[in-house]
Amino acid sequence: MIIFAFALLIILLWWPLPKKNEWALCWTGILLILIGGQICYPEKITAISLGTASLLTWLELISIVLIRRFSKESRLVRDNYKAFALILLNLVFWLPLLFKPAEQFSWFGQQVIFCARVVNGITTLGLLIFWGSTIILQVFSKPVNADYFIVLGAGLRHEKVPPVLAARLQQAISCWQLNDKSTIIVTGGLLHGAQLSEAQAMADYLISHGIPKNKILLEEQAKNTWANLQNCQKLLQSRIKPKQKVVVVTSSFHVLRTKSYLRRLGLKWSLSPSRTPWKFQSLTVIRDYLGILRDHYRSWLGLLIIVIIIGELWRY
Repeated sequence: MIIFAFALLIILLWWPLPKKNEWALCWTGILLILIGGQICYPEKITAISLGTASLLTWLELISIVLIRRFSKESRLVRDNYKAFALILLNLVFWLPLLFKPAEQFSWFGQQVIFCARVVNGITTLGLLIFWGSTIILQVFSKPVNADYFIVLGAGLRHEKVPPVLAARLQQAISCWQLNDKSTIIVTGGLLHGAQLSEAQAMADYLISHGIPKNKILLEEQAKNTWANLQNCQKLLQSRIKPKQKVVVVTSSFHVLRTKSYLRRLGLKWSLSPSRTPWKFQSLTVIRDYLGILRDHYRSWLGLLIIVIIIGELWRY
């Protein structure tokens, strides 16, 4: 049983993703298994089909997250709706079917159902908790006062500030208006072969919205959140005075990961969450949630194995 659980986890995490044109064949195959399995082998094939369907649902979500399509906003919005539809499919169909009594299945089928139930159940529950906390942070977000505001990057689209990043900058502007003596640090280097750094694009946005140029500092070297925070830490070492407050501005869905990075760097900076446009929530929330699982994969795998072992002992 434990060997089977490990095999399923390995498939879930490291199975090579099919090419884009092959996903239609994958889903067609799942439908054939579901229909044909009910007719020919209702016990074993139904169990395998349910486990495979839930697995492929998450793999499809991962493929959407990994393939960042910044060329057109319409495509990005469509991917967000697709991600939301997959989550609904999982919640409405796969999970309820997995949690139905499985006594009618063979021993092998029961093991498949149980493993799929644990993996999909814990992963989905974690996503729902994470998404709920994101919405709470977003609803109760308010401007805060500080001496330095660090705005984390979120990528550019055609060298322009996209809506998610604009929301972070608007939050920084609202905070700066409480104390116009404060300084805003914008972060991000050259991404995807662009000619304009993300920090410079953010600075241009702030200037166009009334922030004086001398109140903006640029960190143009980093290409991810970890490097953003490290470079800002070095940048502020010679500038910050005792008792001055530093606040990191980022999206509500990005707060948890940012807080984790700050703790690892030994920084006691505060965070100010910005609101994410609803039409971009699905993809951004799922992407960051999967990023958290990646950063803490040992804990996640350990939790799954412990629950599987406890569940097996409880059943027998």
